[in-house]
Amino acid sequence: MSRRVVQRPPDDPFVVEPYGPKEIRFHVMGATLNGLATLAGLVWWVAALRSDPPAWGWIVGAILLAFYLADLVSGLLHWAFDTWFDADITFIRRMVLQVREHHVFPHRIFDISFTHDAGTLSWISLLLIAPPMLLAVSLAPQSPITFAIVTTAVVFSPLLVFMLEFHKCGHRAKNPRWVRLLQRSGLLLSVEHHIQHHGGNHDFNYCLINGWADNTLGRLGLFRALERWIERWTGAQPQRDDHEWLRRYQRKGHRTA
Repeated sequence: MSRRVVQRPPDDPFVVEPYGPKEIRFHVMGATLNGLATLAGLVWWVAALRSDPPAWGWIVGAILLAFYLADLVSGLLHWAFDTWFDADITFIRRMVLQVREHHVFPHRIFDISFTHDAGTLSWISLLLIAPPMLLAVSLAPQSPITFAIVTTAVVFSPLLVFMLEFHKCGHRAKNPRWVRLLQRSGLLLSVEHHIQHHGGNHDFNYCLINGWADNTLGRLGLFRALERWIERWTGAQPQRDDHEWLRRYQRKGHRTA
C-alpha cells in the first residue's frame, strides 16, 4: 500500500512517508469489506436473474447509470481535492500532495501503484453501495427497482475503486488496443477529454471514468455552483492552495499532459 520506489530529489516537497502498519490494515479492511459487499450483491443479482428476471431495459439502464454515477463521484472527489484542502490536514495529507504533484508533474501519476489508493476508494465505495443495497433488498426483494439498484451498485463499485487507473489511461500516450476501443466508444476516459483539464486552470473536466458527468452536469455549472455556495458559507477561496503550489514549484517544461 505504499508508493513504488522512485528516484526523487531529497528536497522534493511532494514526498510523503509510506503507510504504516495500522494504515495498511485499515486499507485492507476497507478493500475486504467492499469486496464482500460487492460479491454479496453479485450473488443476489445472479439468483434474482435466474428466479425472476426483469426486462433487459432495467439491466442496461442500471449499468449505464452505474457508469454515470461512478464518473460523477470521481469528478466530485477530484474537484474537491483540486479546489479545497491543504497538506496541513493530516488525515488527507497524502491525497492533497498527490493532487498538487500531479498538476506540476502530471506523469508522476505512473509512479503510484493501484494499491496506494485502492483502500481509500474501497471505503468510499462501501459507504455508497452497502446502504442502498441493504435497504432495497430488505424492503422490496422482488421489485425490478431493487434489481436495478443492486445492478448499479455491483457495477459502480469496481469502477470507483479503479478510478485512478482509468485516470492513467487519460494520460498514457500508447494505451493497449482494447483500452483505445473503450475510449473511442466513450465508455472510458480519453486522452483528448482529460488533457483539457491540464490545459487551463485545472477547473473543468474533473471526471475520471469516462467524462459523461463533465459533459452534462459539469457543463451545466455544477462545480462552479458548489464553489460559490461553499465560498459564500465558509469564506474559503477555491483553488487557493493549488495555485500556490503551482506558483512555487512549477518549472518551465515540466508540465505535460
